[in-house]
Amino acid sequence: MDIDPALADLVAKYPLPAGVLDADMNQDEMASALSTTVNSISKWLRSEGMPMVQEGGLGKAYVLRLSHCWAWKAGRDDADHQRRNHNADQISMLQASFLGFDAENPLASLSAKDRTQLAQADIQHSRAMQMRRQLVRLDEVVELLESLFTETRNMIEAMPDVLERELSLKPEEVAKVDRIGTDLLTALSEKIEAAELTERDVPDIEVQRQWTI
Repeated sequence: MDIDPALADLVAKYPLPAGVLDADMNQDEMASALSTTVNSISKWLRSEGMPMVQEGGLGKAYVLRLSHCWAWKAGRDDADHQRRNHNADQISMLQASFLGFDAENPLASLSAKDRTQLAQADIQHSRAMQMRRQLVRLDEVVELLESLFTETRNMIEAMPDVLERELSLKPEEVAKVDRIGTDLLTALSEKIEAAELTERDVPDIEVQRQWTI
């Protein structure tokens, strides 16, 4: 039978699967063949242009050719799939523009769900980094304080001799500087002890490998 060029193109583009022979069917049979309902077949015939060999009516059944209807439905499904993908892309791009992304930015092609998960992961990473900056190893703190106090003590203890040479201090003046330096060291030591920074027994605590943020 002669068919219009558009349907011929569909039949060529979407042929029947290998091993399936063409056949003329009624609406019930076509519904089973296309895994749909008779109501859907009736609607497609009535308002959506599904091809038919013979139109049904009073006392006359529809005649539907399998290869024609198969190709028509495959083309319809493919067009609907492309339409939904196109719309989803435009929605995603528009949402990306609200966030200030350029169209060429890989983040612009992410779905809203993926961008939300990415943003949450970034927030969690930033929070973890902030927590790490607020934590300092105890041995590093002790080592720093000890080095600072040692340097301070050495400078204060050497100060009387330095001032005697540089300023030609008298012996009694050197003794005063030495006493002031000793008092300063004593005050620093008392401050440290008052702040309870002296070494103490601290129980070992296992470092967590997983964090809930």
